[in-house]
Amino acid sequence: MRLHRGVTTTLLMPLFTLASALPAVAQTKTVAPTKKVAVGGRPAPGQTARLNILQAVDLDMKPTEAVAGSPLTAMHLKAKTTTVVSQKIGTPDANGAVQVDMTYEDMTQDVTINDQPAPPEALEAAAKMKGKTLSMTVDANGDVTEVTPPPDLPMPAAMMAAMKDMLKQALGLMARQELTIGETVSAPFEMPMPVPMPGDPPQLKGALKSTLTGVSGPAGSEVAALEQVVTAGVDSTMPGPEGGDIAIKVQVTGRGTSDWDVRGALVIASKMTTSIAGTIAVPRYGTMQLTGTTVVSLERVQ
Repeated sequence: MRLHRGVTTTLLMPLFTLASALPAVAQTKTVAPTKKVAVGGRPAPGQTARLNILQAVDLDMKPTEAVAGSPLTAMHLKAKTTTVVSQKIGTPDANGAVQVDMTYEDMTQDVTINDQPAPPEALEAAAKMKGKTLSMTVDANGDVTEVTPPPDLPMPAAMMAAMKDMLKQALGLMARQELTIGETVSAPFEMPMPVPMPGDPPQLKGALKSTLTGVSGPAGSEVAALEQVVTAGVDSTMPGPEGGDIAIKVQVTGRGTSDWDVRGALVIASKMTTSIAGTIAVPRYGTMQLTGTTVVSLERVQ
């Protein structure tokens, strides 16, 4: 079973932690009798911002049931990613949609496998993304309708579909809703499993709950404080390397906080810690136990 997937795997892991760290809102509410504050919706046009994103991933994969002669071995993956991203919100078109450009000004990674530096191909994505721009079209309701990769860095259709969902959640691009302090909203959560796998990774599905805990700042410059809880899991199969199906059972749970620019409809700062646990059973090879954590912090620097 291969443990490195080049550009796709290296991009999906940072996007997973980013998506888990930032606000998403949907349909389920618990109302408190106080003043309502707007969260979600299309970002206000004409904005520019720079974000510093720091991520740490620590994953252990250990054989629990290995067949004699199996190539499965223990793997300890540690990765630290530092990213500087600039955001630019365009002017609405005739239908109220805006283009959101995300330029990767810098991306560096420090990755070790079993305390040894990762192979060069595991770090290629970071180098290739530096200076590149991803563009999204966001409609008047705050829904992402299209994601366009850099013209000189084509990406598989499956990866673009995954990035569309994750970027939508990462930027809080959901339908506008008005919340009161103490009110909770729950959104469906779906994303590729952040573990190196052969082929396209299976989908984690669950819910991301956000609770409005307070509002600060003067009128017109309010900042909404959110507490967040994410729970997601996958119980599925995919074709094995020598026939049969790989059985995957994984659960993800996380908690964090996020500060939301009410007027601009964008994230100001956030932090999320998640835990991952599960098993991956490979026919004719054995079963691997997966445990780990991810920590991500994001801060707007201008």
